[in-house]
Amino acid sequence: MHIGNETETIEFKRSTSEAKEGLISISSMLNKHGKGLLYFGVKNNGEVVGQQIGERTLTELSEKISSSVKPVFLYEINQRNTMDGKTFIEVSFSGDRKPYSAFGRYYLRYHDEDRQMDNEQLRAFYLSQRKDYSEWEVADSRCPIDDADESLLEEYVDEAKRHKRLRYQYAGKETMLGKLGLLYQKSYLNNAGNVLFSAKQPVRLKLAKFASDTRLTILALEIFDGNVFECIRKAMEFYSENINWNIVMDGGIQRREQPEIPLEAVREIVVNAFSHGDYHANTDFELDIYSNRVCIYSPGQFPKPYTPEQFATEAIEPIPLNVRISDVLFRNGTIEQISTGFERTFHLCRKYDIAYSYTETANGFRFVFYRNGKTANARNEIEKTIINTIEKNEKTTAASLAKEMDVSERTVQRWMKKLKAEGVLERIGNNGNGYWRVVE
Repeated sequence: MHIGNETETIEFKRSTSEAKEGLISISSMLNKHGKGLLYFGVKNNGEVVGQQIGERTLTELSEKISSSVKPVFLYEINQRNTMDGKTFIEVSFSGDRKPYSAFGRYYLRYHDEDRQMDNEQLRAFYLSQRKDYSEWEVADSRCPIDDADESLLEEYVDEAKRHKRLRYQYAGKETMLGKLGLLYQKSYLNNAGNVLFSAKQPVRLKLAKFASDTRLTILALEIFDGNVFECIRKAMEFYSENINWNIVMDGGIQRREQPEIPLEAVREIVVNAFSHGDYHANTDFELDIYSNRVCIYSPGQFPKPYTPEQFATEAIEPIPLNVRISDVLFRNGTIEQISTGFERTFHLCRKYDIAYSYTETANGFRFVFYRNGKTANARNEIEKTIINTIEKNEKTTAASLAKEMDVSERTVQRWMKKLKAEGVLERIGNNGNGYWRVVE
């Protein structure tokens, strides 16, 4: 039996012994077309030769797919049978969170061939696939102008004028919302106007404090609904009330209290979360306080292909995902349009010896500050895993570490580069035949 030919969205593999090559094809087809079909038990010419399927064959294949191809995508694995009794496997898949990697590398489909992207191709691909939420921002929220909180709007205009970023006098809700680009057909708030100024609590923020470094024992839990300005204020209040404060002497008789992680640093990340957040995602904004860390989660993506460090050190132009929301937050000084938020955050972390990390999740972006007197020289969990693994096996590669930690290979390479710069790791030999060694 023949089932056709290989194409840009169809790939054949003789058996699951070629699973790695098959998963590369999955990432390649997702990046090119956002969907595809992969068959095991089929020759390159489309002839079904059959695949032996044991008790755990499909389960193990599913585990390989979910652990090796990132980010998360939808897939279905089915056992198929031919008229003459041969069994083969069909994997159908789709996803819209490009780019996808397989084993930490990125591929594109060309006819029936998978080609790895180099750094320049990957950068160009990121830029071509970059998405923002601007269409959603200007769409009808179905909320009338009367839903807008007028006292908040008046307070906002006063603050924006004080920052000399708005020259208008307050002249009523309709006029001001219109000038800020927050109306839909003059009678309704658009989505941006709704999340920013509505009094109907359009945004949800989850706040939690845990007794340990896990979620097993909850000390405090709040579900807060409000607009963006209210959520930012609530997040900072919750943080201030549930973090440790230290008494600091200023060289004289004056004493002052100082939070273990500077308020300014936490606020920068909280504001960034709401500035870049995806307000129609299936997860909520979160601020979680554990015994050893503070986590801030935002639904949506971080502007690709850049990292927070690049925004802090390379003078990269701002890339607002919510153009109108970011503009409104800029005008009253909530954010700076020149992308200095991460620079200020990292400066404060260095000044007060605070360790941090960040990661892209399946649905958003999480930033972590580490607590309990950890210094900037202390190791976060990613660094610890890299160091401990290399100590046990100097032949460890970035690809194997990425698979173990369920992060991208680029993330591991970035941390290894950091550890090398700090003198913690040393590269022995060349890239092809060399290995890593822990110095400290």
